[in-house]
Amino acid sequence: MIKTKPTLALLILLSAFFGIVSANVIAQSAPVDTTVMLPSVEVNAHQTRQSVVGSMSSEWQTTLLQKLPTHNLADLLQTQAGTYIKTYGLGSLATSSVRGGSAGHTLVLWNGLPVQNPMLGLLDLALLPVQSAESISFTKGGNGAMWGSGAIGGVIEMRNEADFSQKLNVTSSTEFGSFGYFKQQLKLGLGNEKLQSVTRFSFLQADNDFYYFLADGLPERQQTNARISQQFLSQDLYWKINPRNQLDFHLWWEQSDRQIPPTKVQTRSEAHQDDLITRLLLEYKYIGDAWLWRVKAGYFDEHIDYYDDLILLESPNHFQTILGEITGQWFHKKHEFLFGSTHTHTRAMSAGYRDQTPEEYKTALFASWKYTGGKWNTQISIRQEMVDGTVVPTVPSFGFDWYFAPSLILKGKVSRNYRLPTLNDRYWIPGGNPDLLPESGWSEELTIEQKSKERAFQLNVSLTAFNRKIDNWILWSIPEGQSYWSSNNITRVWSRGLEPRLAVTYKPKNIALHWRFGYDYIRSTNEVAVQHPNIAVGDQLIYTPVHQAFGAFTVDWKNLHVMYQHNFTGETEGINETIDAYHVGNVRIQYSGTLSQLKGTMFLNINNIWDADYVVIERRPMPGIYFQTGLNLFFNVNP
Repeated sequence: MIKTKPTLALLILLSAFFGIVSANVIAQSAPVDTTVMLPSVEVNAHQTRQSVVGSMSSEWQTTLLQKLPTHNLADLLQTQAGTYIKTYGLGSLATSSVRGGSAGHTLVLWNGLPVQNPMLGLLDLALLPVQSAESISFTKGGNGAMWGSGAIGGVIEMRNEADFSQKLNVTSSTEFGSFGYFKQQLKLGLGNEKLQSVTRFSFLQADNDFYYFLADGLPERQQTNARISQQFLSQDLYWKINPRNQLDFHLWWEQSDRQIPPTKVQTRSEAHQDDLITRLLLEYKYIGDAWLWRVKAGYFDEHIDYYDDLILLESPNHFQTILGEITGQWFHKKHEFLFGSTHTHTRAMSAGYRDQTPEEYKTALFASWKYTGGKWNTQISIRQEMVDGTVVPTVPSFGFDWYFAPSLILKGKVSRNYRLPTLNDRYWIPGGNPDLLPESGWSEELTIEQKSKERAFQLNVSLTAFNRKIDNWILWSIPEGQSYWSSNNITRVWSRGLEPRLAVTYKPKNIALHWRFGYDYIRSTNEVAVQHPNIAVGDQLIYTPVHQAFGAFTVDWKNLHVMYQHNFTGETEGINETIDAYHVGNVRIQYSGTLSQLKGTMFLNINNIWDADYVVIERRPMPGIYFQTGLNLFFNVNP
């Protein structure tokens, strides 16, 4: 078991020390000359690196996140972006499939650094609380030229940013719900024009002991061994040395204990998983008249320990990653030039590696040119990476935005992308294959979008078509003449589809009505026959629905906010059986009030309001209708 109490106490003391020191320094600091303004290039810097030219993207700020019934990144992507989330149940493992890709084809960034697990090549989205960031962005499509391995289906970035106009900001949130759910959150922001400190802490626990149906004619069964407990702590420090120089420090600490319940065909489970995550990031920024420099250093230390007391199994896993990055941007009229270099060293320990301690060294160079004109925006990017002394093929991309009419935009993008084999793919015993090639291929997308606004009415409608082929797809299989599963480059996957989107806003006087709708048609098929497992040419990938739709209707009237969300997921194939299509609807009712500098909101969430009986992963039951309610308090003191 992971021993966490001393670590938690130490981190709480560390955060308290930072807060006290920050408060003392802030109190003694002289006001900075506010007549010297920062150049506007700081705002545009994210857009160039994220390579949004030619791609569709979404962004959620803190004010919007506070109105959404979402707790983690998996909830946000599923309900707000229509992304297919493969979840094993409430609080359990959750991964994404974007445009028919695998879980390892969505790259997650924390303040610009990738936080993917190098052993598994993916990230559990249930361990990423949305309250941990000031903003969250999601860009679909290939972004390998800028971000490297894994940026095939899309890129998600969670950003922490300072607001130097804040003096004192306190947020407290308490939530209760069905199945023993309880969550407490606290955020403390303190600062002035030169120094800012933001501390966040949250605690979540739930029994998840809901009832579910095994089959028609059989009595309900109560889920057991499903308790979860999560603790999260973060500390962000920002020091504006002067108008041109800034130093940022970020700490992310998280501990999670999750029991793993039995499936519908099991009667008992004693399995559980403990996660312990520590992430540190130090960033320096220099803002010149035409230059923006960033230097980052990161250290990640993560434990994923799995236990099953029924079969006396202990499987501790641990990895450490050190990252360094430097980027420079030059701005000249309508042109932006970006170049940079990243260096990563990873070391992993697991019983599955026997006596080995795999290490991986990666170095990458990348560059981008972006032109912003009146009717044309274009961007060309390129990346060259070396992994353990082996050069990865060059990765280019080209994107454009064409404003060919006052309210019509045509977007397009072509990019090459890749995903490196994971450490488990290469070194696991038995089955690891150190000679694996990276998955690689080309992707193309084209979007036509219309944006119009007239008085109280606003319309945004778009249609995106995409196409992607990935060669050397890594699949664990049993080759002919072999008796055990192993990783091999044995298949090719072709993904293509359509993504229509519609958003309508109507604001007459004191009321605001908003309706949005999205539909995904995705064909993601194997192009090479495989015997074990049995996959025929043209078969849709497992856990990849062809049809998926989502919608939401929101009403804001005075202090009242009411929202209804609906998700439809079409039929898909699991490993052993077909998973039926299902509908899920959610309701949120929220009331806000203000008293001087104190603001409060009360809310009620009704999840799965139609009490649908469904599964996302075969034999893993999901709850029927359930409730959550709570109170949020916000206190601000500004100059």
